[in-house]
This record gives sequence, C-alpha cells and structure tokens, in this order.
Amino acid sequence: MPQTVSQYNAERAFAINFQESRLKKAAQLISSLRAGAMLDIGCSTGTWALYWKNLGWTVTGVDVNPSAVDAAVKNGVTARCCDLNAAPLPFSDATFDLIFAGEVIEHIVDTDFFLKELTRCVKPGGHVLLTTPNLASLENRLRLLLGKYPRWLDYRLTDCGHVRGYTLGALKNQLDAQGLRVRRCLGNWVPFLPQSWMDDVRFPWLAPTGTWLPGLSMDLIVLAQKQPA
Repeated sequence: MPQTVSQYNAERAFAINFQESRLKKAAQLISSLRAGAMLDIGCSTGTWALYWKNLGWTVTGVDVNPSAVDAAVKNGVTARCCDLNAAPLPFSDATFDLIFAGEVIEHIVDTDFFLKELTRCVKPGGHVLLTTPNLASLENRLRLLLGKYPRWLDYRLTDCGHVRGYTLGALKNQLDAQGLRVRRCLGNWVPFLPQSWMDDVRFPWLAPTGTWLPGLSMDLIVLAQKQPA
C-alpha cells in the first residue's frame, strides 16, 4: 500500500544544522522581530524551538511524529502532536506573534487550508516565516531542460515526501490571497553546480548568492505579515 504524506513524516525526526544558510537567514529575520509567542511547525525534537526559547521567545511546537514530540517535551519545549494534512491547528485564533514553518508546506496536500490555519492563528500584525525548496532553482531549471524530474519532488512518497513545488511568485501569490503580505524574500544559495557536488555548509561563501538571486536558489525563505482586518 502506498504511503500517505502523514505516514511518511511520522516515521522521521528531522535534525537541523545551524550552519545552513537557510537557517542562518531565517534566524536573522526572526532576530529583527520583537520576541513574543512563537509557533514552530514541524518542531521535530525541539532544537530550533529551544534555541529561541533561550532568547526570550515563548515557543510552542507541533509535529506529526509522536516520538519527536515526546523528545521535544523532554528537552523542555511545550509541544503537541498535529497532522496538518488531517486536522486544524489546536490553537485559538490570534495566538502567536510569529509562526515558523521550515520545510513543511511542500509536504502538505491542501496548502490553502494550511495557510488559512497559519493566518487564523497569527495575531494581526504578526508574522509568518516559511522556508521551502524552490521548484525553479537554477539546478531544477537545468534538469528540466535535460528532461529530468526536478529535485525534491517525490510523486511516489518513497524518498523525501514532497508533494508540492513552489516558485517564488507562486508562494507570494498564495500568501497574499490569505491576507499575508510578503515583507522579505531571500534564498539560501544558488546551485551553480549540482548540490551533490557543493553545498553552503562546506562552502559558506555561497550564501550571498541566495540573497542576490532568491528566485534561482535551492530554498526560498519568505517572511510575511498578517494584515489587520
């Protein structure tokens, strides 16, 4: 029987690497905001949430993986289990000043519902910070020219579990339709050579290329703000 997106994600707890330019740039954007109540969607074992908790944020995490949620709680993070492919977020309206969803939206089937839930749970004037692989990265554009499938899309859900691919324009349009006005758009790094040959951890000098050319980067980093009613 084929895996569902939920089954795929429930089997894995994702580690994070603070040396990634994606996370460094996301951290810079968060640091530009006043500390308040944060929701970390896809919190895994709580490493990212705990980092911001120690910097003065009140952080709550959600994850589809019950084992990861248990680990996050043991690490000192308030966390709950939630499958956003099957249920709404278990929070009241206008609860959070910031919602962070790093590498999540590409796993969601109904992304309109997902973004509506983010909009519902963030306060007016609050922010949503998303990161997601870029369907139109330089590497993927070259792959399509050669007749190859774009990286990180997995129609069988047997590898990465990505069922949605976003370009910068498509993500901006969908956020705007939900009342989330885009404030900053960044990329992590531009793959002038295939990612199997180079990455921004081994070659940190690549990070500025994602800031200069976000539409060609491997990952998109978008900060949006909820508009008042």
